[in-house]
Amino acid sequence: MPVQQKAMGTTADKDMLNDMLMTEKYVSGHYETAIMESANESVRNALRQIQDEEQQHAKMIFDAMNQRGWYNPQ
Repeated sequence: MPVQQKAMGTTADKDMLNDMLMTEKYVSGHYETAIMESANESVRNALRQIQDEEQQHAKMIFDAMNQRGWYNPQ
């Protein structure tokens, strides 16, 4: 694979992972709002479980980006 194509793939991968991470953050925030506004405890518990799964996905994406030097926390 030519160097230019490989670099483009890397940029595309970085952009895709960044988009995925931002989406996970966005979705997690909406689950938080739904949890806070739910009057039914069963619904709240189900939403908490889903939100936890979303946060696990975000952690996996963050780890992949951080290992590649694409996301450096301050």
